[in-house]
Amino acid sequence: MKLLDLDSSLAARKELAKELHYTGSLDGSAEMNIWLHKQVMTKLAENGGKVPADLRHSA
Repeated sequence: MKLLDLDSSLAARKELAKELHYTGSLDGSAEMNIWLHKQVMTKLAENGGKVPADLRHSA
């Protein structure tokens, strides 16, 4: 997230995980972070390598 200039604080990651419909515990675990990383990379790929506006608001 830092590489994409997105806020990577725990609060921002929790918020983004909720918005992307993460169903696990929002405790900042490795499981949550790996899931979030995959979701962000998928969104990035779907948007031609550019950070979509719906992710950008977390910055």
